[in-house]
Amino acid sequence: MDVPDANDDSFGIEVILPDGGKTAPCCPHGPTLLFEKVSKGGEKGRRFYACSACRDRKDCHFFQWEDDKVSEARLLAREAENQSKRPPLTRQERVKRFKRLGSLRLDEKKFCQDCQMLLLPAEHEAHSSHRSVGVSSAQLRRPSVLLRPLLNKKSNAQYLFTDRSAHFLLDSLAALGYNKVLCVGTPRLQELITLRNLEGKHEPMKSLLLDIDFRLAVSSVIMMYFTVQLLSYKPMNTFDIKDCTHH
Repeated sequence: MDVPDANDDSFGIEVILPDGGKTAPCCPHGPTLLFEKVSKGGEKGRRFYACSACRDRKDCHFFQWEDDKVSEARLLAREAENQSKRPPLTRQERVKRFKRLGSLRLDEKKFCQDCQMLLLPAEHEAHSSHRSVGVSSAQLRRPSVLLRPLLNKKSNAQYLFTDRSAHFLLDSLAALGYNKVLCVGTPRLQELITLRNLEGKHEPMKSLLLDIDFRLAVSSVIMMYFTVQLLSYKPMNTFDIKDCTHH
């Protein structure tokens, strides 16, 4: 496959907004972005699609020229690869799984540190050779504290703040009067904002977490579950990404 030459006279790469609802191809991380090389003289180069999440092609090797004619066989192979790298459980399956976990005794709730997943009793034996720990009710309310940081900073750009740092950031945002927060790669801050809102003692904050870490799907399910339970099925305020504050 042809690729842009890193040793040419390119000045940079620009992101091109799609025209007229044109659908971008997908890599394992979701819809790709359309890029265009710009030379030092201002000339536009050939456009291509690449991963929107990973900055290093070693982490996601997807590449496609915009004007490529992709065969049916190649599309099927790409979809098979994407499916193989997606989380093993759907959102509905994760909700069902968490409800079952919530009904267990405290000594039956386990988290596999090697596989980074919550375990049901029937799965304990299969993970017996792994490092597993018990899970408290407090940890279930803030599940990201169970996760270990991902090592690839280029791809994940994730910040698992200490408890002290996360509370400091939340207090600072509240003191500055922000009520719309976009949490980019900061799941622990997002969880604290959600729990703070559920307390009902402060001015509510609207927040949205952007993170490609599939392990956080568990976190989103758990926070949704507690929100529904504590708000007695009252609808929450919607969050509009267009009017959020990014910190």
